[in-house]
Amino acid sequence: MAFLFLLSTFTPTFASITPNIGLSILAAEFRPSECEFEIPPNMVEGRDVNCGYLSVPENYDDPEGEEIRLAVAIINSLESTPEADPLFMEQGGPGGSTIDSFLKQFSVNNRLRANRDIVLLEQRGTLYSSPSLVCPEIDQMTLDTLEKDLTQDEAASLSLQATEACHDRLASQGVDLSDFTSLENAQDLESLRQALGYEKINLYGVSYGTLLALHYLKMYPQSLRSVILDGVLPPQINFLLQTTSTIDESLKNLFAACQADADCQRDYPELEMTFFSLVDKFNENPATFPMTDPDSGITYLAVIDGDSFMNAIAQMLYGTSIIPALPRVIYDASASEFGFLSRILTLIIFDRTLAYGMYYSVLCAEDADFLAGEQVLDGVNPSVIEVMQRGPQDFLQTCKIWNVESLDNSVDLPASSNVPVMLLSGAFDPVTPPKYAKAAAETLENAFLVTFPNGGHGQAFEGECQDQIILDFLDNPNVAPDTSCVEGLGGPDFYTSRNVINAPFVIDLINVEQSTTMEFLILAVSALFLLSAVIIIPVSGVIRWLSKPRETDLLTDTPEVLPRKTTPLPARLISWLAFIVGSLAPLFLVGVAATIVVMVMNNDNRLLFGLVGDARPWLILPPLILVLSLAWLVGLIQAWRIKAGSIASRIFHSFLVANAVIFLAVLLKWGVLFNIT
Repeated sequence: MAFLFLLSTFTPTFASITPNIGLSILAAEFRPSECEFEIPPNMVEGRDVNCGYLSVPENYDDPEGEEIRLAVAIINSLESTPEADPLFMEQGGPGGSTIDSFLKQFSVNNRLRANRDIVLLEQRGTLYSSPSLVCPEIDQMTLDTLEKDLTQDEAASLSLQATEACHDRLASQGVDLSDFTSLENAQDLESLRQALGYEKINLYGVSYGTLLALHYLKMYPQSLRSVILDGVLPPQINFLLQTTSTIDESLKNLFAACQADADCQRDYPELEMTFFSLVDKFNENPATFPMTDPDSGITYLAVIDGDSFMNAIAQMLYGTSIIPALPRVIYDASASEFGFLSRILTLIIFDRTLAYGMYYSVLCAEDADFLAGEQVLDGVNPSVIEVMQRGPQDFLQTCKIWNVESLDNSVDLPASSNVPVMLLSGAFDPVTPPKYAKAAAETLENAFLVTFPNGGHGQAFEGECQDQIILDFLDNPNVAPDTSCVEGLGGPDFYTSRNVINAPFVIDLINVEQSTTMEFLILAVSALFLLSAVIIIPVSGVIRWLSKPRETDLLTDTPEVLPRKTTPLPARLISWLAFIVGSLAPLFLVGVAATIVVMVMNNDNRLLFGLVGDARPWLILPPLILVLSLAWLVGLIQAWRIKAGSIASRIFHSFLVANAVIFLAVLLKWGVLFNIT
């Protein structure tokens, strides 16, 4: 990948930063600086990304008061002369880190940076801003309870205690938690636009980032060229009151999609009944499985009851790329197999980047004006209600502790504008379903709705179709983007026996687990020794032919090969078998390795289970190698018995057969020796 843009030419923005510093009508200041966070390995600071920070008032109504610093990352366009209107991107949460979430997405030649700079503003209160409202107290509480079987009341009590500890610490540091709201967030975006000298920007938001974008649209419509809302949360909807209903709807969509898919229905019959039976079963007798904290290296024996299991599946419905695995995850759990679930939950539970304090400051100020009895529960499965319905009440208790000022009711008014807005939704989204996008679009004059039939929560970076639609819209936001590719997506391509080959060694190998890595090295060395037969046997045959004794006919002067004894059948047989096995074993190894590499490059989650179904032809080779090796061994025994061939040849073949046995033994341990179906 070639990124050849110099600091002085990567964008006209930096050329105009200096004259604009300090001139913002919002009294904000941008200062370029070294990046204070990790840059992806294949990105170069100054060439691919430039950093700085924005100094803004903690409270815009008091511009002479305390200042806060917000980190900024500007990802350079792949064009040396990018468009004048960049794409600002904002993460969800609230409390998610925009830089941590999006910077890694652009570490390759992502098409979204083809002709525009990407500007990432770390929202106030989040990971790389100062102050940061992260709550290590809550993270520690999670670790302390990971191995405990708690009731809902016990879990809620401990959560409130941890929240109170975080609140008290931040308050003692002089942080005014009422200053971390969506309205202040929106003013930060405008401050950055002005400080960087952009006339207009394109704004992308995902999840809570869509709510932030809609507030910005209401406050600063003149600053926007276009808006992309991904997983839409409109201000007029209090999602906290509908989460139980939307999760239930998402689960029903999952069960219906599996039932409508012949392969899924065959492999996972009665999925809905199996799921809710597991919830009841785990509530009576919780299951356990190991989870390793990637930061500390400590392995916990995590306890999962029915409530936790339902919450885990609901969380996994967020990920478009994870949804195809969920029927198998449910069935695996019924067989006490938690490998995939453990790996996904590890990413969620040990994620320390979410600023819980920012989450509470935003939502308690904006959405805590309700009564718990106002929840939308009509038509919801009673089992889902039992697990989820106390969430709003617990949230109100949290807001009492967090104690921030409520925003005016005008914050809940819908956004109305003629600015072009594209609204993206996923059919399986458990928290911001497509109906939320439709509600938001009702007051937007120039809105384009796109729903992805296989999607979860957030669609950008999920595939070529999604990214192409975003690019088309950015190129010409006043024209409906070409969405024909959506029709070809269909529903989730569920992981079934058709498209997944069970091979647990794959993920162990990718994670460089010691025993599996050693086994792979043994496999590779034995394949290498077997490959030597492909070279040595033909070469030795040529040498033998050239070295045959010859005698000149005295009458004709014609050389004649003297007759010699024919090579015995066992010797010829084992040579041919050695040649074939020596070819097939490395071929199998290379084919499987290439398959794994392609899966890794495509971020294919099937790696967590094994290999793609397309790799099935490679699995014909191990049993074939076994049959040929057995014949080879029989022929070798016969060769030793009748002393066929030279002793050196027999020793060489004995060594090769031993390597074939080792090769097959590793495949047997990995479960792929007879894994053709």
